[in-house]
Amino acid sequence: MKIIDYPIIMKDVLSVQDFITLHDEFKYTGWNLNNKAYTDGKKEDDRLGWQSNQRLNNLHVFKCGSIIKLKLKKILKQDLILIRCHSNGQTTGQTSKFHIDYNADNIWTVILFLCKDWNTEYGGEFTVHNHHTNEYKYVPYIPNTAALIPSNWYHKGSDPNVTCDKLRMTAAFSYSSIESFDTVKHLKGVQRFL
Repeated sequence: MKIIDYPIIMKDVLSVQDFITLHDEFKYTGWNLNNKAYTDGKKEDDRLGWQSNQRLNNLHVFKCGSIIKLKLKKILKQDLILIRCHSNGQTTGQTSKFHIDYNADNIWTVILFLCKDWNTEYGGEFTVHNHHTNEYKYVPYIPNTAALIPSNWYHKGSDPNVTCDKLRMTAAFSYSSIESFDTVKHLKGVQRFL
């Protein structure tokens, strides 16, 4: 079995129209500042963060999740089920902590960089820790680019730096292999969508 070198970077993940529609749905439905963040698949953290008012069960979110799933099937060579859609927003000074999404094998998370007008000078990079090599890998925040990682790898999104007056938005899609779904369906936040 070949070991995949994560994160896998996917550029131009969605068509321009699908990306703009997804961006606009999140941007224009508003965000709430809250003090709870979903981490480690079981507990809530007390950091400030932004949560979208957008309901993550609309048809366009599922369409984008399906497009991404088809691309992942080619990479992972497995049948997959979309089990979770999640959004995140950060402004300058809202640092995040390293966390895992699920403490289980055969679950993957795709982090989609959702801002369409983003300058990489703003920061906001994504960091993942490869526990096999004990190395950290950094992915610059580039619109309509996504990073694929195993959901049980520690990762975080960096907040924008002081040159930025925008909200850093991401959409995360988590997928389980069909064979593993019965063993992970009890985990917090897991649903079967597609």
